[in-house]
Amino acid sequence: MIFVFVPYYDKWPDYFQECLDSQTAEFILMRYDRKEMGGYWSGACNYFLKQLKTYRGLTCEDIVCIMNNDILFGDDLLAEGGKVRENEILIPGGFDIQIDWKTKKFINGSRIDTFLGRTFFMTAPDFINSGGFSRVIPHYLSDYDFGIRMIKRGMIVRTMDKQIHHVDHAKNHNPWSVISVNNPLFWTIFLLKHGRNRYFFLNLLKIWAELFKKHLP
Repeated sequence: MIFVFVPYYDKWPDYFQECLDSQTAEFILMRYDRKEMGGYWSGACNYFLKQLKTYRGLTCEDIVCIMNNDILFGDDLLAEGGKVRENEILIPGGFDIQIDWKTKKFINGSRIDTFLGRTFFMTAPDFINSGGFSRVIPHYLSDYDFGIRMIKRGMIVRTMDKQIHHVDHAKNHNPWSVISVNNPLFWTIFLLKHGRNRYFFLNLLKIWAELFKKHLP
């Protein structure tokens, strides 16, 4: 069985539901409004992990799909993602990320350092054994942190021959907001965990300099 978990926030778009309704594979939908977790994506995903553990007898034939509800996708996405195997993570094409520490940018490059958490597939046992998502990086960067940890653990990340269209509803947030993409505290934690290389101090300086440049008079 495929367990589809969607950590949404407040709204459930018709276009997303239509994509789910069109799927050729059978699945169990588990949705959770992130407002219950203060808007935090990782907290909602960890709640799902806790719920998944209550299912007995899960095997590698049982699949976890975590996806956001701001995407459009074809009717065979779940069928293809359901082919994921033990010790493997399947992601849509273009969701593979290479980290360019020199420029502090996430790009599509020649290697996979992590992946976008907007949609990915794992076996249920692998997801249960993953340990879940960071408690100290609760929203933006949490998926990248998860991907880096899984790859370091030996998980193999593969891309599917399937594309997903992201419907952009991005909003500008106060940089200190937990859900801000520019929160300097969470960027600093991310660097401390994964970016302690020769560019560490330069990137740290960039993070805080950008904050003061944009938000101080």
